[in-house]
Amino acid sequence: MQIPVHRKQRTMAQQVKWVLAVLLFALVIYTFGSAVLLEREGRRAVREMDQMSGLYTDELDNRFLRVSRNLFSTIMEKNQPESMFWKYVGMMLAEPFVDYPLTELRQMMLSGIWEYGTEYEFFLYLAQRDEYYQLSIGPDGSYVPSPEIKGAVLAQIRNMEDTSYSVKKKWNIITSGGENYMCKIAQNREVYLGCYVSAKSILQPFSALIAGSSGYVRLVDGDGKIVGILTSRGISDGMGEYARETSGDTRFSIEKQLSQAPFRIQMQISGERMWDVMMGSIVVLVAVAAILILSSALILLYLRRNILRPMQLFTQNLEKYDEGEYEFRLTEGNLLELEQIDDKFRHMLHQIRRLKITLYEHELEKQKVEMDYLKLQIRPHFYLNCLNFIYSMIDFGQYDHARRMSSITADYLTYIFRNTSDLVPVLAETEHCGNYLKILLLRYPESFDYYVEVHREVENAAIFPFLIQVFVENAAKHALTLEEKILISVTVFPEDREEGKYVNLYISDTGKGFPEEILSRLQDGKSISDGGDHVGITNCLKRFRYYYGKKGEIYFDNSPLGGAIVDIHIPCEER
Repeated sequence: MQIPVHRKQRTMAQQVKWVLAVLLFALVIYTFGSAVLLEREGRRAVREMDQMSGLYTDELDNRFLRVSRNLFSTIMEKNQPESMFWKYVGMMLAEPFVDYPLTELRQMMLSGIWEYGTEYEFFLYLAQRDEYYQLSIGPDGSYVPSPEIKGAVLAQIRNMEDTSYSVKKKWNIITSGGENYMCKIAQNREVYLGCYVSAKSILQPFSALIAGSSGYVRLVDGDGKIVGILTSRGISDGMGEYARETSGDTRFSIEKQLSQAPFRIQMQISGERMWDVMMGSIVVLVAVAAILILSSALILLYLRRNILRPMQLFTQNLEKYDEGEYEFRLTEGNLLELEQIDDKFRHMLHQIRRLKITLYEHELEKQKVEMDYLKLQIRPHFYLNCLNFIYSMIDFGQYDHARRMSSITADYLTYIFRNTSDLVPVLAETEHCGNYLKILLLRYPESFDYYVEVHREVENAAIFPFLIQVFVENAAKHALTLEEKILISVTVFPEDREEGKYVNLYISDTGKGFPEEILSRLQDGKSISDGGDHVGITNCLKRFRYYYGKKGEIYFDNSPLGGAIVDIHIPCEER
């Protein structure tokens, strides 16, 4: 039938192309503009935070340098006659001991309060007298050190080498009362002069940079251990945990390495902080999005009137097909493609009627076979046993075994629930069999060994799922009933025939083989699922006949040396 083309008729392709071009252009402009704007604002926020953290870090490095220089210069002035420090130390070592030199030393260190801050506390240890003296006023306003911090400092001193003089080249971490401190000690013979400062005091200046629940600043030592953490909830000690990779967007992360101490400052900018910085840009984007939504609404109205409504009329006429009243009324302005579809559709109606019943019955048979096999695969007791076994390994602290068991079980279940009807590569099927055998070996390690070999030429050959697994599982269950250890073998090799290229799947074991009655029924092609047993093999054979028909061959036998043999030959079709 020749369809007349009216002057006002418009093709569907023309209208759809025009609409899609408009929408695509608007989407590209909006996406590109949004990405550029947000990226620019995000970089600006990170740059500001980086500059502020750099100022704090430089000041911290400067203080560490001045403290180290003070300790070194003071301890090395022993041979200088004008050294007041060594003059007072000599008076303290004399007998009897008097408080005057200690008071003068504390007065000397008082200048450090204004130079470094009250959080930097100095101490003196005289090994000859085995006495520890606090030279800085503590947080409680006295010169009495806490027993915990004193013990931690003395432990550091005892670890220093006994030389004429030395200065700890790096600041070390000491722990007292659950709180971490950074400590540096200078030594000249049996005189030790040092300084310590709490990690909390170091992180406190960074509190102005913290905003939101996900933001933090943490102090990490050279071994990667967290010394202290500052969040919006306050400051806490790292408790020696190793610093993991920064969570969230790494673009919003900042790290500063201290040059005067083996520590680094790690910062994470919170989402709330980024939201505050980019609020103006987000408002602009929301406005643009509103404009796009309004434009899209107008476009949808246009599509409804000029495309969707004619399509709806056409669909309503199609629904009358079953009633024998199919008729498409041609009106002015209809889409040209719909009229062409109507013409072609009438020629296909009689063909559809003839094929529908045949295809329906064929699909029912296929679904029945697939459903039977899927039901066989879903065995709750096997999966529950796996979960219980994983729980037992975790309970006994066998975390590596539990992790491996969990991974293998997950791969095993993924393969089962994803592959029920589609063809799969041979290599995927053999790996699935390997996962099943690994699960059993984790539970029964001395029951069997297995060997799997797939020739590279047929790794991608397509087979239906569980063709190999059914017979491997049957062999493995048989192995669990035996006292001796057997070998389960699976080999897949190419085979050249006159009909073309084939694949040979060969599954065998060294057990007791098939029972005579079962073997006889298998060789005769009869069902062996009487009484509910061997349902898996029976369904597998049904699927085999469905997929391959007369082109596929499968043989069952017992080896003269003992054990069962399943020899399968199928056409090679790569997936």
